[in-house]
Amino acid sequence: MIGLWTGFVMGLLGSFHCVGMCGAIALSIPIDLSTRIALIRDAILYNSGRVITYTLIGVLLGYFGESFFKSGYQQWLAFEMGILIVVIYFLPSTLGKKISKWLGLNYLTGFIKKGFSWLLQRPSPSTFVLIGMLNGLLPCGFVYMAGATAMLADSMVAGVLHMAGFGLGTVPMMLTTTVSSQFISIKVRNAIKGIRPYLAMLLAMLFILRGLGLGIPYLSPKLPDPNEKEAVYCHPVK
Repeated sequence: MIGLWTGFVMGLLGSFHCVGMCGAIALSIPIDLSTRIALIRDAILYNSGRVITYTLIGVLLGYFGESFFKSGYQQWLAFEMGILIVVIYFLPSTLGKKISKWLGLNYLTGFIKKGFSWLLQRPSPSTFVLIGMLNGLLPCGFVYMAGATAMLADSMVAGVLHMAGFGLGTVPMMLTTTVSSQFISIKVRNAIKGIRPYLAMLLAMLFILRGLGLGIPYLSPKLPDPNEKEAVYCHPVK
């Protein structure tokens, strides 16, 4: 069942990757260092912005997921996404960069960086939230995997809860990084990054299993065939 807890677990596992990718941004925010309370307050505001963005993304993906579920094509979508994850991880890095450029992800990253530069010069409580919201839009493999999972929810609400849970799952590690940058060593971060391909393959296999519709509750449920019309029974009028 896809929902708050599935997203939270994914966010918790992916948060070590987030520290490596977004830790520099979190440490560059001009937060108030005068007191421990002010430091924690600003760090919470920044991470709240990230959670808001992930939740809003969940609205869109949850809507599409519910549409696919109601039309009966969600298992097909799950199978295709599982295969896509496998293919992406076996693509040469040079080809992956070309695809990213073709999709316009470089322009998105450039736009977000300009937004960071503008906001960092205007520190305020609202600024920290906006920086967090922009941070949530950065291209990220774990966010893509969480989003793909949200599209397998059977309702928009479940998709929203999943992405909100994902954001909340990343908060403990990101909050700790902001408050104490030395808590997670580079060696530990690199070790966690090495696990990422295995997590991606596990998720891909789960997607493929769901797409196969083997009749296994929760893991690989058998959904109605969209091409199978409901039987109509006629009864004689007495």
